[in-house]
Amino acid sequence: MFHIPNSFLALYCLISDEFNPFTVMKIATLLSFLFVFTAPKVIQAQVQPTDDHYVVIGAFANHNNAIRWTDKANKNNFNAQYALNQARKLYYVYILKTESRRQAFSFMLKIRVETEYKDAWVFSGKLGIEPEEKVVPKPTPVMEEIPKEQPKPETPMIEEVTEQDSVIEAPPAQTIVEKPKGKPFMFRLLSSGEEVLGEVHVLESANATRYQSFNGNEVVYLASPGNSEGAFIASVQAPGYRPVEVTVNYKDPSAFSSGFGPQNETIIPIELVRSKRGDYIEFNKVRFFGNSAIFQPESKIELDGLVDLMKENPKYKIMVHGHCNGKQSRNVVTKGNSNEFFETSTLNNRATVSAKELTQYRADLVKEYLVNQGIDAKRIKTKAEGGNVMIYPQAGTLSGYNDRIEVEIKKGK
Repeated sequence: MFHIPNSFLALYCLISDEFNPFTVMKIATLLSFLFVFTAPKVIQAQVQPTDDHYVVIGAFANHNNAIRWTDKANKNNFNAQYALNQARKLYYVYILKTESRRQAFSFMLKIRVETEYKDAWVFSGKLGIEPEEKVVPKPTPVMEEIPKEQPKPETPMIEEVTEQDSVIEAPPAQTIVEKPKGKPFMFRLLSSGEEVLGEVHVLESANATRYQSFNGNEVVYLASPGNSEGAFIASVQAPGYRPVEVTVNYKDPSAFSSGFGPQNETIIPIELVRSKRGDYIEFNKVRFFGNSAIFQPESKIELDGLVDLMKENPKYKIMVHGHCNGKQSRNVVTKGNSNEFFETSTLNNRATVSAKELTQYRADLVKEYLVNQGIDAKRIKTKAEGGNVMIYPQAGTLSGYNDRIEVEIKKGK
């Protein structure tokens, strides 16, 4: 049977009663009572921890380097600070901390365009916070009243042993950490002697369809390659730097190694060269659904950052460069008459187009979104690059990164 709480029954009886001032007072009192006991639960349910968003201009393993980089930024009139990224064991130097992800991306683009920090990026999470330890509350002792006079038993009493009394706390078991299989390596990603954030993709051949992905500057364990050469390819991808590939002999990596680390890991230093300088920015998060000119949802944050930058600086003009993987024609989906930029629709069009036409559709989609957000179309030009400027092999595992948007920002007078 459906149960109606007594409080609501009481409220119904009061409301259905003949209207008079006493009834009104009773209803007000009851409603106040219900609010006091229910509101805290509603408020508590709505409060959820959120990530902070940092505009980072450098990451350093050496504490002193983080201090120097922070001091330099402060001399350039930035409110720079640094904090430890616990997961990566790196000190992040940042110049903005905000709860607004959109504000962070907008500020990051502004910093890239107007300052020397061309490789600034946004980190979302928490910095400088140790993992919280779980605190096990101690049981509250129960105080029992002892009778003044306890009768003496005529026969010996057998004390009943309860389950709680019989539990003997065992010493904490020693945690045995299993050593990972394979050999330890560390790929140190460096630029001018400083560590660079990036990913390392380990492949067994240039045309491999599968790979392992690791963060640079961290110890990883690799199994022996299955190919006849006994070697693997380490392909490095770092925002703002040219891609690098090195072939490492698994059994004897000394040709590329600079020595061993504290965990006996073989250190492979990889020097990175900046891919572009100035105001030419690759939008790493602006991605499209496969064979389409429709944005994936995660593209919105970076696009909105560009919108804010254009609104804040009305003299800025941009050139949007569209790129794709390969030069072959393909059957693609375009926006058509749909009003949706970040999802497919029955109003989308399908057509067979050339690589250059596809990249024109993609560049035009960026322009259309910016205009939709209030940016004057006269400030935006587009250019279709087709598959002429691929940064990875067309058949390789990283070929998807050839489908990209780059924005050239020109400062008007």
